[in-house]
Amino acid sequence: MQINSLPLRLRLTLLMAIILSIGCISLMVAFIYAARVIYVQPQLVPKVDAFDGMKEESLTVPSELPVPPEPPVPPEPPVPPEPPVPPERPVPSERPVPSESPKSPELSVSSAPVLVEQQIDFASAGFLCVILIIASGTGITYMVTGRTLKPVTDLSKEIEEIDENNLYRQVQVPPSKDEVASLSVSFNRMIHKLQKSFLAYKHFSANAAHELKTPLAAMLARIEVVQLSDPPILEECTEALEDIRSNVKRLNSIVHDLLQMNADMNEFRRETFRSEELFQAIISELCLEIQRKHIQIKVHLEDVLLYGERNLLHQAFFNILHNAIKYNKANGSVKITAIHHSDTTRITITDTGIGIPEDQIDKIFDPFYCVDKSRSRELGGNGLGLSIVKAVIDKHDGSIQVQSETGIATTFVIQLPNTQSVL
Repeated sequence: MQINSLPLRLRLTLLMAIILSIGCISLMVAFIYAARVIYVQPQLVPKVDAFDGMKEESLTVPSELPVPPEPPVPPEPPVPPEPPVPPERPVPSERPVPSESPKSPELSVSSAPVLVEQQIDFASAGFLCVILIIASGTGITYMVTGRTLKPVTDLSKEIEEIDENNLYRQVQVPPSKDEVASLSVSFNRMIHKLQKSFLAYKHFSANAAHELKTPLAAMLARIEVVQLSDPPILEECTEALEDIRSNVKRLNSIVHDLLQMNADMNEFRRETFRSEELFQAIISELCLEIQRKHIQIKVHLEDVLLYGERNLLHQAFFNILHNAIKYNKANGSVKITAIHHSDTTRITITDTGIGIPEDQIDKIFDPFYCVDKSRSRELGGNGLGLSIVKAVIDKHDGSIQVQSETGIATTFVIQLPNTQSVL
């Protein structure tokens, strides 16, 4: 069984038990070694001789040492005999002869076994203390880790109780300002983001269904009106076909924009190109609408280069300029400026149109959102244009901001990373 499969509480307890075991055993071995080296003195082991009695085996020194023989003396002339001289006594050694131990032979012989028994008792008591310390430390660690991990266990139980019926339920944040409290706050933020995402998806699905259902219902109603005529009138059939053609074009536009929001994002090849070429191509495509409303286009690009996927940026700026012209006043103006900074390129598009209410600026990038649905439908809008713009700018790691005054002007500020900051 792998150690990672055990609960965190048991893993912490085992880790503490291993640390205590290593520490206690190391200290015990050090204490035994120190006791033997410091406190145990060298002992004399007595030895009994059958002839000389008790002598010290290692330090026994003879009481008298023999004198080495003197060299032979050459013969001298005969001398009258003298009385015999007694033989010389051997010269004693200069080393002092150790005095006899006052201890009795019985005490000297029994000292070594007593010392060994004391060492065994000391080691046994030490190892018993080690076992008690390890056991008590492990138990205390298990209890402490249990109390420490209790907030984590409670948080896990609360999360397990969340299901599809209470998906947006917030977990309780403990009063302590520790990692568990931080984790609870982070989890609640994640739940809030999920709730916002699911609500946006639900809103998108409802709006998409409504936008697709409206032209289909109109075509069906028109066909039923034609069927009521018996025989069918040619003029009614012609009007019905023209109405159906208009609704089909609207459906095709919605489906195209929906596919573009997802499919085009997968093909992303960045390149450097001139911003003037991009905006001149867009202005050429919108030339008829510009002439019909007599819109004045002012371009100040100063040879600024853009870096990104050309087709996606073309679609994004086309949608912004198209809205600036479509919702502009007659004889109005649109101003396009671009400034190159060290890290980003700033593009500003300002129009003199109807403006956007301040409380609705944050919602204009939501799919299918229209400030004035009736007017947008009349002008051919479906509420997906600015959603595509936001998706493209986010894909380029850029940002887009909107400033507007109702009935006066609207300004879009787009910042895109330049070549150096992206690479």
